[in-house]
Amino acid sequence: MLEAVRLSFDSIALRRPAAAGTYGVHNYLRLVADPKAYAALGFSALYMVGTVIGSVGMALTAALLTRRVIWFSGLARVAFLLPWTVPAVVTALIWGVMYDGNFGVINRLLDFVPFIDGQNWLIERQTALPALIVAQVWNEFPVAYIFFLAGLKAIPDELYEAARIDRANAFQQFRHITLPHLRFIIAVIVILLMIMGFKSFPIIFILTGGGPAGATETLTVLTYNAAFRSLDFSYAATLGILAVLASAMLVLGYLRLLPRTGHGDVM
Repeated sequence: MLEAVRLSFDSIALRRPAAAGTYGVHNYLRLVADPKAYAALGFSALYMVGTVIGSVGMALTAALLTRRVIWFSGLARVAFLLPWTVPAVVTALIWGVMYDGNFGVINRLLDFVPFIDGQNWLIERQTALPALIVAQVWNEFPVAYIFFLAGLKAIPDELYEAARIDRANAFQQFRHITLPHLRFIIAVIVILLMIMGFKSFPIIFILTGGGPAGATETLTVLTYNAAFRSLDFSYAATLGILAVLASAMLVLGYLRLLPRTGHGDVM
């Protein structure tokens, strides 16, 4: 981290080797005036929000479905955990084949849906970012699933029995028993998923490389392009510092929005 900060004040770019050793705030002034940095920050935020919402929703649904499963419970849990064991690179390659506009299975499954005819999911600006979010959610939702399943197992069955005696329906039980007991776990999961989504790189880079026309160029992809395509390592370090600061601000902002709660309130 300290080396990255030092590098961000330097002028190390392989296309301008003579400028190395020139220290100053020129990279930060360039960052402030760079519209691509603002666009990348916005795409990163959208990508992060989409992956958090999708992963939490999918993980909680899966945990509720497998919570009381008796027969083949181990097999059901392994099925939900399987995407987490697949490397992100392999996930990207698989989803890339599935999204193919000519022979991809996604288009074949949507043949009977009106107004959707042979979509080029990763080439069109309107569908590229949502397609990436779906692939990312599939890869990372098992992390949240483990936490939710453990949290659900820790809720005493007596609370649900008392609620049923009081004629509370399933939604009321979920709202007044399940969610309050998962409050702390949800906070931890959201923070983890925010960090994972904001700094995600392999799936985006392999599937779109930041395209089409920069429509999916998140801050991590822009940092990579600055370092290894433009060969401007000092500016790439500056973008990396921005990513760290943005992640910290997002997490701190989320924590401030949370109601003050301790372990005792949850357990």
